[in-house]
Amino acid sequence: MHRRVFIKNALTLSVIGLIGTGCTLKSRQILVSAAMDSSGNHSIRLTDPYKDQSSIIPVPERLHDACLRPGTTEVVVFERRPGYHFYVIDAEKTQIKKTIDAIHQRHLYGHGVFSQDGKWLYTTENSLSSLQGVISIYNAEQGYKRTGEWLLPYPGPHEIQMMPDGETLVVAIGGIKTHPDTGRKTLNPGSLEPSLVYLNRHSGKTIEQRSFVDPHLSIRHLDIASDGTVAIGMQHQGSNDEALPLVATHQQGNPIQAIKALPEQWLALKGYIASVALLSEADTIAVTSPRGNRVALIQKSTGQLKSFFYQRDCAGITPLSPNRLAVSNGLGEIQVLECIQGMAKRIHQVKHADCRWDNHILRI
Repeated sequence: MHRRVFIKNALTLSVIGLIGTGCTLKSRQILVSAAMDSSGNHSIRLTDPYKDQSSIIPVPERLHDACLRPGTTEVVVFERRPGYHFYVIDAEKTQIKKTIDAIHQRHLYGHGVFSQDGKWLYTTENSLSSLQGVISIYNAEQGYKRTGEWLLPYPGPHEIQMMPDGETLVVAIGGIKTHPDTGRKTLNPGSLEPSLVYLNRHSGKTIEQRSFVDPHLSIRHLDIASDGTVAIGMQHQGSNDEALPLVATHQQGNPIQAIKALPEQWLALKGYIASVALLSEADTIAVTSPRGNRVALIQKSTGQLKSFFYQRDCAGITPLSPNRLAVSNGLGEIQVLECIQGMAKRIHQVKHADCRWDNHILRI
């Protein structure tokens, strides 16, 4: 039945959706995101940021983030924590090519990144026996065969990205121990160990590790500028009545620097950052807070939180151009913002019927 539903939807949408436009991926921008409809059906959706039509690939479970394999039309979409597999889709044909399962005693955290040559996929995972973090390595040229792993001495690795040198991985370490048997319960509330970690992508050796001001600020998401600046977004594992900095930046060799903001600005974000996007040419860092119903906009050069843009339940965010962002939310909306120096104005908005966008969006 699942296969019949998939084929029916794929054929229908190829006529009325993106494929029916006659465009190719080379001639347009496409956003990829996990989504859910009002009946609780999960899917991977590919959509034009300026149109209200999507190509839909049904999947049986909720998914989280996605990454593009360089030089190809393959996109890998990861199951949400605790995830036990990821999908390799052909974005040109809008179909699943392969499903890859995590090995026994491992689950995915919903994120991964490719090497710049597109051969290696690195994913963040959890060891169910030790509750240590794991970086697993898959060979995309061999059908995503799992070829090894690096055990990390700290728990809860979440988002992972490649630094501009193509040789260094940077990992947001949430520092939280969890196990699927206890759901999303934090198993080490008194000994959280969040940090930002840089790894050699060939050996897994730690190059640098940095902690931040409060161990209750779980480092979850990040983005990287071409000059190597890493912007990080955090989620507070405590009460939301503390005005702790939820966004910071880092340059290798230096301490992590908190973004400057008023206490009431931090409080407005309700202790939770969902996604991070860096627009260097627009001198802007943008983060989403679905709990605070706000996009926070920061001037990169000064490290100052400059403005908020209101959007209910906003979460996904991705650059469209040097000064434009797409922001998605749980109401099916995608807004396009034009940004400069930590300020933004809305230039376009579309609403997708019967759609709830999930935490992240990817532009390809």
